[in-house]
Amino acid sequence: MYPYFALSILAALTQALPNGAPRCKITETTIQTGHLTAQSPIGITMTAPASYTPGGPAVPITITGKMPATYGVLGYVTPGTTQDSLLTQNGGGVAQHVGAFQNLKAQGMRPQSAASCQAQNVQNDAPESTFTHVAPMLGGQKTITMMWQPPAADVGPVTVNMVVAGNVLEPWQIVQSVQMDSAASPSPAGLQATNAGPVAKASGGQQLANIVKGAAGNAANVGGTLQDVLRGGLAGLGAH
Repeated sequence: MYPYFALSILAALTQALPNGAPRCKITETTIQTGHLTAQSPIGITMTAPASYTPGGPAVPITITGKMPATYGVLGYVTPGTTQDSLLTQNGGGVAQHVGAFQNLKAQGMRPQSAASCQAQNVQNDAPESTFTHVAPMLGGQKTITMMWQPPAADVGPVTVNMVVAGNVLEPWQIVQSVQMDSAASPSPAGLQATNAGPVAKASGGQQLANIVKGAAGNAANVGGTLQDVLRGGLAGLGAH
């Protein structure tokens, strides 16, 4: 009886994604806890123009790759040249999210809630400075372009931060960031970016080991059952 009960819980819970990330910053350890597995390379890449003009036209930011079967996204742009997930892992992160993403609804996205961002002391230039998904999106090979409106004020070089996540127990990836210089005050020596390196590819056996280890750790932390663990894994877009 119990094995069938556990499997039915697994089947039901792993087919649900929340309607957007509940957090406003990308933090690897928090996502890993929510997804019960370490991140693995999905093969998603990001591109953007080399520079932006303060108060100028919107610029395209594109992610390309094979998305998980169902997936969600969290994204934002920060001043400076350091990928934000390198800062949030120590409890920090850049407080200011600059500019604004356009036409979110057409891409199945929405602005992140003010409450979520306020809870993490994030200061958005506009509601659309941080975005997430409206509902689970169908995966497969995708090319998604988001138009980003630069801020009116010159904030110097900026970093585009994004994570793409499947459901609990499914792959997820913090996409390697890209940087854009300010056309109004270009960096004299060029951009000196600090990004997380490419995620090392894990074997199928290692991926399974990561899942088992993560699930066991979560069960120990909450002192709960499989149902508790899986429900906790659905607390956010990998609980960012």
